[in-house]
Amino acid sequence: MLKRRSVIAGATGWTIVAASAVRAQAWPSQTVKLVVPYAPGGASDALGRVIAEKMTALLGQQVIVENKAGGNTIIGMETVAKAKPDGHTLLLGSTTMATNVALGLKQPFDPLRDFQPICTMADICDLLAVNKDLPIKDYSSFADWVNTQPEKVRFACSGIGNQPHLWGELFRTRNKLKMEVVGYKGSADALRDVMAGHVPVFVDVMLPTGPHIAAGRLTGICVASKERSPICPNVPTVVELGMPDLVGAAFYGMVAPAGVPPAVVERLHAVSLDVLKDDAVKEKIAELGFVTTGSTPAEFLERVKFETERWTRVVKENDIKVEG
Repeated sequence: MLKRRSVIAGATGWTIVAASAVRAQAWPSQTVKLVVPYAPGGASDALGRVIAEKMTALLGQQVIVENKAGGNTIIGMETVAKAKPDGHTLLLGSTTMATNVALGLKQPFDPLRDFQPICTMADICDLLAVNKDLPIKDYSSFADWVNTQPEKVRFACSGIGNQPHLWGELFRTRNKLKMEVVGYKGSADALRDVMAGHVPVFVDVMLPTGPHIAAGRLTGICVASKERSPICPNVPTVVELGMPDLVGAAFYGMVAPAGVPPAVVERLHAVSLDVLKDDAVKEKIAELGFVTTGSTPAEFLERVKFETERWTRVVKENDIKVEG
């Protein structure tokens, strides 16, 4: 009797494994939606479209980008969190998976519980630059200049509470710099004011600011990466400056709703890595200012946890508040 039960249990186990394999082979059985929680036309949207185009070619099934902007990406994220967990609705997840939690924003989902991380796809690193007419050529002269000003030096950022702003606060406190933030609604206006000299310092990500540094319209102080950027290769990294703890970037990754079958997760992960291995994809992503990454689902989850803890500390230490 025991032997017969063991056989039945074994057969049941094989049935479950076989069913999972069939589901993986059947995926995708229809058009796949990649929800990008940002408006069309920006770097995040462009990144999503590069990924979707290559996934379409690899899968032989259409992968379309669906832009669902608003609510600091919460609207798009909610769409995916509540979607059927069959692998046909995906999210281009971003740093807001961590920063929204750090900022205490109300979300109708739990970023750690209601999503299945698949693979990190790309990072776009933070940087610090100053108006080119200031008597500043490197980090040492920058720090001296900031701390000898009679009043706090203002630094511009593309939005209060976004990842570059939080990194700027981390950079400021770590180096004991007398600075205070001026938040803008986007990089374009902030960039214009810094180049015009209305605000002396700018904290941003690699694009759109990096090319202006390369062209001499701004002075680059540092990039928050381990290696120098090909966009502005003459700017030192925070690692070179002895600040490896300040490596920082906005991250992007492939995310599915929680509950997607393990075999589909495995297939999605393999396809994501194949996208990142393609030289043409790497080139397009680099032109957008990103660096390709790649990870296991577990590593992606750990990245979200690390960033959440990191920015939560920064928010609390600097009493940062945003509406929402």
